[in-house]
Amino acid sequence: MPTALLPRFGVTWNATDPHHITANYRLDDAEIELHYTLEDDARVRSVVFDRWGDPDGSGTWEHHPFGFEVSRYSTFDGVTIPSAGRAGWFYGTDRWSEGEFFRSEITDFHLVTEAR
Repeated sequence: MPTALLPRFGVTWNATDPHHITANYRLDDAEIELHYTLEDDARVRSVVFDRWGDPDGSGTWEHHPFGFEVSRYSTFDGVTIPSAGRAGWFYGTDRWSEGEFFRSEITDFHLVTEAR
């Protein structure tokens, strides 16, 4: 949920340059660091973080690079959102192609503006 990353929830933001921003926060006992890469128009191109898991099935759990890459944006009812992308382990490494396990495509979206 994007609003969960607001500073009022303890999130701090840093920019290293116009195309790279980082969100830092604490979730229970875990320190989380999300690395965003932005397009020239400030749209998110990718988000990467260290995720706890065992992607190799070795029985050894530890943090591994995990990421989501946006491949398309679409506008629905006047709202532009990331509408296609892929996610997986080892993002940003030479193992990204074997780590990818999820692809998404949003083909329809309706903004709900009233409580039900």
